[in-house]
Amino acid sequence: MATGSILDADMATLTGWFRSGFAWWLDEMRNIVPFAFAKRDRAFACYLHYQKDGTLASHGRGNPEAILVDPAMCLVREIALPALGEADLARVVALDADRIMPIPAEQLIVGAKADAKNRTSVTVAGLRKETVAELLEKARAGGFAPPERIGLFDHALPGRIAIDFSPGCAAAGLTAAIRPVASAYWAVVAFLFALNIGALVWRDVESVRNLEALVAAQAPAVNVARSISKKISNTQKSAQLLADRRVDRNAFTVLAAVTQALPERAWIQRFSWDGRSIRLSGYKREGTDVIGALRKSPYLKDVRAANAEALAEVPTGQPFDLSATFYAGAK
Repeated sequence: MATGSILDADMATLTGWFRSGFAWWLDEMRNIVPFAFAKRDRAFACYLHYQKDGTLASHGRGNPEAILVDPAMCLVREIALPALGEADLARVVALDADRIMPIPAEQLIVGAKADAKNRTSVTVAGLRKETVAELLEKARAGGFAPPERIGLFDHALPGRIAIDFSPGCAAAGLTAAIRPVASAYWAVVAFLFALNIGALVWRDVESVRNLEALVAAQAPAVNVARSISKKISNTQKSAQLLADRRVDRNAFTVLAAVTQALPERAWIQRFSWDGRSIRLSGYKREGTDVIGALRKSPYLKDVRAANAEALAEVPTGQPFDLSATFYAGAK
C-alpha cells in the first residue's frame, strides 16, 4: 500500500482498514492457540452424529454441544490454494463456491480447512441448507436443544469438527450467532493490558515525584551556589572596572605623553591632572611654540592658554600656563 493512498484516505476507509487488520490479527492469534484452549478444535464430550442414513445418534450425556454431519451427507473436494489464514480462506472459498461445487452456492453452506502439514492443500465441504434445516428439526423432535456448532464429522478423530459450518449457518440465519471463542481469556488479556498501562503511568508519576523531591532537597544548596556565583561575578566585574580605571587614569602615561610632546626649550614647573583635564605651568625659551607642539600629540586635545594666574618672568625664559584634555584611546 502506497503512503500517498493512506494520507489521501478518509476516516471511513481508515476505519475499515483498521477493522480488517484487527480481524486478521485475531485470526492469526487464533491459529497459534493450542487445541486445549481453542473451543473450536476440542473434542466434544456430548454431540449428535447425523449419519449417512439420515438418523441422529447421540453421543454422551446432557445437551449436545454440536451436530457433526457424516461426510457422506456432504459434497467434499480437495483443491490447491495459496497458504491463507482461516478468515481469508473462508472468503476465497465463498467467492469461488460456484466453480468449486456442482450445486449453486446460494443452496449450500460451504466450509474449508487447510491441511496442517501442507497449507496449500485445502479440503472444501458443502452442506445443503435444506439438509441443515432437516437435521435441526430432527434434533428438536428428539428433545434436544439445537446447538450453535455444526460441522463435518471426522472419522479419524471422533468428537472433533473436521470442517466447521457454524459461521455459514449463522450467516444464513439457520442457527444462532456463535459466541466469542475463549472470551474469558481475551478478558484476562484486556485486563492485563490495562494493568500494564496503569503500572507504566504509575511508575512515570512516581519518578516525577521522586525528581521533584530531589529538586526540593537540593534547593538550599543550589541557592547557596547561585549566591556564591553571583558574588564571584560581581567581584570580577568590580576588579575589571578598577583595572580599567587604573589604565585610564595612569598618571605616568599622561606624564609620558606630555614629556614626549613638550619642546626641548621648555620645561614644566607645575603639572596637575584630575583624571581628564591637564594643567601645565612653566617656562620656555623665546621663540618656542609650546601650544603648537602639544597640539601635535595624539593624546592631547583642546590645548589652549589658561592665563588663570600670572607667572613672573625670569631671565632664562618666558612663562606659560596651558590646559588640555588627555585622550587615552589615541593610536
